[in-house]
Amino acid sequence: MHEGEVPVIGGLAMFAGLLLGGIYNQQAVEGYYFFLAAVAILVAIGALDDRYDLPPTVRFLAQICAAIVMMAGAEVTVADIGRPFFGGIVELGWMSSLFTLVIVLTAINAFNMFDGSDGIAGIQSLMALIFMGVACFVAEALTYLPILVCLGGCLVGFLIFNWPSKRTKDIRAFMGDAGSTMLGFSLAWISIKLSQEPARVFSPVVTLWIFALPVYDFFSSMVRRVLMGRSPFHGDSEHLHHVLRRLGLRSRQVAQAILLGAAVLAGIGLAGYTSGVPDGLMFFAWVALGIAYFVVFASGRVIRRREVPRDEDGSSTGVHTTLWKQR
Repeated sequence: MHEGEVPVIGGLAMFAGLLLGGIYNQQAVEGYYFFLAAVAILVAIGALDDRYDLPPTVRFLAQICAAIVMMAGAEVTVADIGRPFFGGIVELGWMSSLFTLVIVLTAINAFNMFDGSDGIAGIQSLMALIFMGVACFVAEALTYLPILVCLGGCLVGFLIFNWPSKRTKDIRAFMGDAGSTMLGFSLAWISIKLSQEPARVFSPVVTLWIFALPVYDFFSSMVRRVLMGRSPFHGDSEHLHHVLRRLGLRSRQVAQAILLGAAVLAGIGLAGYTSGVPDGLMFFAWVALGIAYFVVFASGRVIRRREVPRDEDGSSTGVHTTLWKQR
């Protein structure tokens, strides 16, 4: 809930920046024009959804189309998932395309659901880009740095208008579905390329740590709703940012907590990989942390309050969209 009219133009602005940055990225990303085409599909449908509140089926079909462009056009797929079970590399074989589709849809919708409070989806995405950039620099795999810097620049520009602050309350903008789906897909594409052979920069398990918070929030929401006998796609007010608000944090404090959490979790994943920690240990540690996350934040064990603190600009919660839809 927010006061006043706030434009949902952040996604369109970031896409415009990505197009301009493409002048320098054409040679940096294999299949770059397929990348732009897939992102354009999501941005167009997301912008229409922000304006007209499209049916979920239309959004879902657009996401599938974007994933097909990625797989069939640019041939970007998840061929293996590393060594999460302490043995050899787990090759996916004929399941590669289906698994890739699930990964892409999960990433898109996880970031879409995560975008529920000022600054948090943007700062989570920026932290992911920073740590993937650090991994590329350490591995001396500099091919993807231009696109990482380009997306990072788009996000910094957007966060100037989205980070919760009294100084920016009169120039606030939201990214909308156009922005959140674009970010989820873009990060999924890049992380798949960086975690697969022949130029593997980090293990696929590291990707789980880099995107831990959105993924935890997404699957915790699905499991919680199913356990309550509801549809896993039925919206509610039990996401991470809702819980943090009920615990007394203001919007800016929620964004700062997400920044810290995203940096720490991504740092653990990258440090574990560079230190030679086995994929199996990193994977099961990630799963154990996810279970703990569900118990603490998503199972209803957190004390709920009727009132949440009001921010300096008068808003009483951190949930923002023009036509508000519980996700």
